[in-house]
Amino acid sequence: MDITNILKRSFSDDIIDIKQLFYNKIDSLGLTKEHAQKTLGMGNKILDPILDGSIKQPNVFNIIKLSSFLEINIEDIIIYLVSKQDREQVTRLEQANNLTFITKNFDIDRLTKAKLIHSKNDAEFILNRILSFFGFENITEYEKFSAKYQNILFSKTKRTHDDKMREFAILSAYRTFQITDNPNRYNREDLKNLIKKMKPYCQDVKNGLINICKLLYNHGVTVSIQTHLTTSQYRGATFVVNNKPCIVLTDLNKMYPTIWFALLHELYHVLFDLETIERQGYHLTGQPDMFLVNENAADNFAQDYFFDEKMYRQIAPNIHNEYIVNNYAKKHSIHPSFVYRGFQYFISEKDGRDYWKAFSKYFPKVEIATKGLSPLVWEKDTIPEKAMELKKIFELEIIQ
Repeated sequence: MDITNILKRSFSDDIIDIKQLFYNKIDSLGLTKEHAQKTLGMGNKILDPILDGSIKQPNVFNIIKLSSFLEINIEDIIIYLVSKQDREQVTRLEQANNLTFITKNFDIDRLTKAKLIHSKNDAEFILNRILSFFGFENITEYEKFSAKYQNILFSKTKRTHDDKMREFAILSAYRTFQITDNPNRYNREDLKNLIKKMKPYCQDVKNGLINICKLLYNHGVTVSIQTHLTTSQYRGATFVVNNKPCIVLTDLNKMYPTIWFALLHELYHVLFDLETIERQGYHLTGQPDMFLVNENAADNFAQDYFFDEKMYRQIAPNIHNEYIVNNYAKKHSIHPSFVYRGFQYFISEKDGRDYWKAFSKYFPKVEIATKGLSPLVWEKDTIPEKAMELKKIFELEIIQ
């Protein structure tokens, strides 16, 4: 008994005329109306308003009895009654349906904090903003999309507020990739060859990441950036959309080396876990995984790609000498921030020392690298506009 479906059918031609059906029924049984009323336990003042659709608040037991007598579904009677109501009554039902839809699917408090919506008290505004954000005309379109991908992407367990935010971010990414619809062929061997050549690009803070994402797009792998959504708490995710690998990255820690680390981590999953990810729907980095996708292997791959333990041992005695660090980074075709970040990681892992707050002046702002990829900003963007913008970006020539 879905309100959206009831409203939709009440404005269609798919309506059973309950009054005509009632009189056809008693004629076929050889009953008078009075005999039928007595059998149903409903007098004229109760039965007639139901049959002509003028009743405002029908008794549920009377509806059950009538549906049994007529041998039709209760929903058919309700649709008939809704179709007979005046506009004011239908509007109230629509408003109730909108509110139910919103509270069921979205964490309004946190979406307000993320500035995706600007009023928590106007259900019509909230609904229109969410539908336009995803690029849907009505609730039915969203629910078809959500139902299809909820079955693919999420478990059936009861969701918490944090789950709702995470699901909102993930469905947003999925919808972005769905509309972008990368036309290029994906080939695993071609991707492996590209990854071997990626490292030097990280030296160019402004254009390196966008150029790599363009090359990945040409190899059938689509990458998008999301501004981190409060409480969603994930650094990256890998999907298979329209039979192509897709990666979404967030600016969770707002550090330049971290966004590259996240990209290489997800590319490891594309190379080695794509079939598993396609079966389960997506892989969210940093979340418990029941499908044995190897997070440690992906972390090690991403870390060692830029800066491994051997490099840590070599540079550690001179980490405070900026000149030596810069030359060491240049020798290994990486940005100096990767040296400092690698040092922080290995001195914590191997020696148990905390250097996480050191060297901050050597880390470029991540926004410099991601700006050219036009990150999804919850406050102002819509997914259809963002997807088309990404296509234009990826189809431009490589920036020199």
